[in-house]
Amino acid sequence: MKLRPKSILSLLVAAVIVAAVSTGCSGTPTGNTSSDSSQDAAASSGTDTGALSAPIEFPYTGDPIVFKGFGYDGLPQEETVVSQAWQEHIGNIRIEYEMIPYSDFLTKVDIYLASGDIPDVMPVYDPQKVVNTYAASGTLLDFNQYSDYMPNLQEYRKTYPNMDYLNTSDGGRYAIIGVQPIDYAGESWFANMDELEKAGIDKVPESVDEMLEMMRAVKEQNPDSTPFLSYWNLPYAMTAFANLINAQTSAVYYDTADNTYKFAYNEAGSKRKELIQLMADMYADGLINREIATLSDEQAKSMLAQGQWAFSFLYNGSLETEIFKVEPGEELPIDVQAMTPPASSDGKRYLPIAYQHDSVPGWGIVCSSQVEHPEILAAYMDQVVSPFGRDIFNYGVEGVTYDIVDGKPVMREGIDKAEMGVGTQYEVWMVGMGPNERGGDGYLLAQSAIDLDIGNFTSGAVQAVWPPVQTAFSTEAGEEKANIENTLATYVDEQESMFIYGMRDMSEWDNFVEEVNNLIDVQELLDLYNNAETILRDSDRIFEIS
Repeated sequence: MKLRPKSILSLLVAAVIVAAVSTGCSGTPTGNTSSDSSQDAAASSGTDTGALSAPIEFPYTGDPIVFKGFGYDGLPQEETVVSQAWQEHIGNIRIEYEMIPYSDFLTKVDIYLASGDIPDVMPVYDPQKVVNTYAASGTLLDFNQYSDYMPNLQEYRKTYPNMDYLNTSDGGRYAIIGVQPIDYAGESWFANMDELEKAGIDKVPESVDEMLEMMRAVKEQNPDSTPFLSYWNLPYAMTAFANLINAQTSAVYYDTADNTYKFAYNEAGSKRKELIQLMADMYADGLINREIATLSDEQAKSMLAQGQWAFSFLYNGSLETEIFKVEPGEELPIDVQAMTPPASSDGKRYLPIAYQHDSVPGWGIVCSSQVEHPEILAAYMDQVVSPFGRDIFNYGVEGVTYDIVDGKPVMREGIDKAEMGVGTQYEVWMVGMGPNERGGDGYLLAQSAIDLDIGNFTSGAVQAVWPPVQTAFSTEAGEEKANIENTLATYVDEQESMFIYGMRDMSEWDNFVEEVNNLIDVQELLDLYNNAETILRDSDRIFEIS
């Protein structure tokens, strides 16, 4: 295993603070220094951008250019103060999206990637996996070929070396990702005290076993209830409980005890069997929705709004903004409390960090290598990861929705973020450009969850869960790894679902593990990981910037 020293990551704590000062929060992007003559040349030659020098000045004043995008409808895309300000800043460039429901989006993305013919702009889940699988195919645009057009990205790399984690060994940058200055859970556990009180329960659980007992009591009192209810079907529920009991969520994981990669199905310490047994028991007892395999996101949200549930794991603001759709400062119609995660069997409490200051975000954007005007598209994506992109997404328009006070952005009182379009710039959202501090935007429950999580993390009451390493594969090794893992995932997902739904008895678990080991060459997979470049991440987390 080739280890990349983490010393550079140790600089992040100081670098983040420096970045807040050096990049500023004025909303002025860096590097826009090209001469007017280059823009005049572009205008006089139509959309022939060959005359453009780098970097490109914004707003772009050449003939209009429209790129085709493909995304899912997770954000309102109406005309707002923010959208107008973004377009005024960008100029004569825009992305025209085909938007489809999230439930169909990931499948369609896989089809696009496998075909080798993707839209100009396409958000992807797990950009590292996408790059490992498709970098060598020639499908994806290599942004490093247009680095002169991306001064903001180059500046951010000085402070956030993790922006280079996805780069291939031959120096290619095939995805755009953002940065998170601080660590932020983003998701929390919630208890519906109204439903618990109907079952004679007046407190939140201290342990996972106690939570299960409470869920059974709720189910007995109200057979129509769904004691645990969330969105995004079984995979999301499994991840929530895996983190709760400190089980491994991936087939191959890095064991910090001996600094090697291990195969979860061959290691009792991974708690994979314990997780599947837990999910199977919950399903059999009706503690999770019996239709969880087919439940749509809209159906799940409707059920959450009906209030017949005891516990949930959700994004902090979902109950107020998506489920009950209340105004900032308004109470929910039911008594919901953010709660500290109940303790696992080892006596410890765990909560995942969805946003990490030194990681690759869960989402990114890839672009087509066949796009017309790739340098223009690279320059556009550079604005996405610019200070301007960061601030317009997180705060809106300076002087309209926020002001700079003592060098920090402060939202103006009485601002309706949704109406103004704050937090809706699509590409900035998809790559993950986070603010220097997190707040509940006036939503009471969200703020209480954020405060509780930060307090628990900083006091040590709850242990933050995050991948201890970042693994960088060569293009060839990444492709080989992806092929093995795709074969594995197809079989494992099918069989584990059968265990959970009672179609296969847990007494057959050892037979299943043997089947998995016969399906793929486990040692070959582990060798790919152990021979890759492994970046040890800093154990220190940054929950607040003073």
